[in-house]
Amino acid sequence: MTTIENKTFDEERALYGSHKLIARNCAFDGPADGESAFKECSDITAEHCFFNLRYPFWHVHGLKLRIVK
Repeated sequence: MTTIENKTFDEERALYGSHKLIARNCAFDGPADGESAFKECSDITAEHCFFNLRYPFWHVHGLKLRIVK
C-alpha cells in the first residue's frame, strides 16, 4: 500500500488509476476545480480527508472511508 499524507489536490483526475492507496489528511479542494480525483481506482482508503470537488470517487472498487476524530 502506498500512503499519501497532508497533500492538497485540485486538478482533474488527480489520482486517476491508482491502486492500493491510502490518502490520509488530504484535501481535494482548490482553484483548478477538478473533478473525479479517484476515477478508475481500486483498493482506496481515505482517512480524515476533506472533499470539496465534484465526484471524488468515480468507478472505484474497494473503497474505505474513515473519519478520525
